[in-house]
Amino acid sequence: MKTLAIIFSIALVLGSCAVDKNLLTPDELKIMTSKNDTIFYGNLPVAVFTHYEVELYKGETTREICLSALDIDTLETEPLIIKYVHTKHPEDKVQFTPVYKEYKNKK
Repeated sequence: MKTLAIIFSIALVLGSCAVDKNLLTPDELKIMTSKNDTIFYGNLPVAVFTHYEVELYKGETTREICLSALDIDTLETEPLIIKYVHTKHPEDKVQFTPVYKEYKNKK
């Protein structure tokens, strides 16, 4: 019985460490802010809220927050932007549309 409890405890600890919840750490959260419909990285506006979608599919309702990058290079900050919104709204899906020229210039 003691062995079973030890194995369960180890599995619980390892399982909780391996899960990435796509949330910002407290230090990362200090860098990102939002005001009205705009998301800021430091003092730089990087994305804007465009619309909110509610979908019903096979009896399941999902909500999605949709964002667009502003006309700046957001390739480096894109993961932070998505994680920031997901941290603030963990029950919603997040859709982020980058500026096309970023990907065109990256090639």
